[in-house]
Amino acid sequence: PPIPDATASRLAALPWLVALVAALAWTPAEINALIDASFAAVVTTHVLTALVLTALVGTVIYRLKALRADAPEAGLPERPMWVGLLVALIGMLMIAIWVLVALGYVALGSFLASQLTWSGIVAAAFYVLFKFADDVFMASVASRSTFGQKLQKSFGLAPQTLDQAATVLSGISRVALFVYMLIALAAPLGTSPSEVFQRSGKLGTGVKVGEFQLVPGAILSAITVAVVGLIVLRIFKRWLTRSYLPNTQFEPGMQSSISTLLGYVGGILVIAFSLSALGIGIERIAWVASALSVGIGFGLQAIVQNFISGLILLAEQPVKVGDWVVLGTAEGDVRRINVRATEIQLGDRSTLIVPNSEFITKTVRNMTLANAEGRVLIRLPMPLTTDAQRVRDLILAACRGHEGVLETPAPSLTLEGIENGLLIFQAIAYVASPRLAGGVRSDLLFVILDELRKAALPMATPTTFMMAPSEPAAAAPAPATSNSPIPGMPT
Repeated sequence: PPIPDATASRLAALPWLVALVAALAWTPAEINALIDASFAAVVTTHVLTALVLTALVGTVIYRLKALRADAPEAGLPERPMWVGLLVALIGMLMIAIWVLVALGYVALGSFLASQLTWSGIVAAAFYVLFKFADDVFMASVASRSTFGQKLQKSFGLAPQTLDQAATVLSGISRVALFVYMLIALAAPLGTSPSEVFQRSGKLGTGVKVGEFQLVPGAILSAITVAVVGLIVLRIFKRWLTRSYLPNTQFEPGMQSSISTLLGYVGGILVIAFSLSALGIGIERIAWVASALSVGIGFGLQAIVQNFISGLILLAEQPVKVGDWVVLGTAEGDVRRINVRATEIQLGDRSTLIVPNSEFITKTVRNMTLANAEGRVLIRLPMPLTTDAQRVRDLILAACRGHEGVLETPAPSLTLEGIENGLLIFQAIAYVASPRLAGGVRSDLLFVILDELRKAALPMATPTTFMMAPSEPAAAAPAPATSNSPIPGMPT
């Protein structure tokens, strides 16, 4: 509990006091049962038991109340409301026990006092067990533990997965402890742990809820089968990916597809075995499948379509991991094919998530399906007066000199023709992957332009049209003048 160490030290004597008084109150009743004591002795024992146990409970409450008075100085948090209500209920129950003893109902008063003390002992014990279960799994399975780090290195598990597993195991242990706590609360004072386990055996036959029979053993078996099956499946995929498939003739994309497909099949088998261990027969599975079909008809068409498309992609492999694909305006590497969608890494290092059905129902350009080589294309216009043979030699030499250009197929250069008074040269070179084409093309252009400059081979310049400004309209000629007094006569 969130209390200071000094306060806990002051409470250290209470567990010993409770154990001693509970043993002293329980022992006379057991002795009376063994020796078949008289009625007067039994009544006396009941009275003493009721008084002693209620005095014990009162002492504990008084001690806790005294500590609560020092709460501000001790740094204790404020007491929740439900704790106050519980203490008030215990006080009322103690008063009721005293009244029953005073009225002569000593057996009932003794029983209530015993169960009140026993409930406190069980609640405190299982509180410690709850905390112990949390600490055990957090210290052994969580990613920060030594064993958890070994699991992470051995099986390649993510830290989040180990932390989630530790939380789930802690939750399962808490549920199991809660069931045993309820069984212990229903037992009388002095019940041993072996008796608690014997009582829990009655739950082995299961609890029927409607038409379903909930059997704890079957649930535990199903969980065990699922955990063991997933661990075995992960070990098998790890061996398949790292040991077996690399020694085959399959390319990396095919190896990834085989590993993913077998993982899906193994996951389905593990689920089937878990349901079988749970006691769910084939007819129940068929019922679940029919219910799923109704859900598919209403709103899961897209999910099922993408799932089936993913299986088709893994089986037919029109697109596989490592391919360079063009889908619409997107272009990049296929990094992973999941159950529902495929991850494509674009040129800017971002990831595009595409539903699997897009690869089945739409046109996809696979740059590396049949041939993994990439092509570098350079078109170069030159003047008509250019020495074409010399240009050819310079460009081919630049292509052969680049380390990224493949020797086979060899680089080639063709003279496509004459356009707008210019010679059009086209150079083609091949690289190992389409991903390298852009960088190699840039390098070749730098080299080719530098070599043409050194060889004094002029490049074509764009034609520029100069529009001269329009001249103003010529002025009209002035009318002729005549000095002749007679019109029409020469002067």
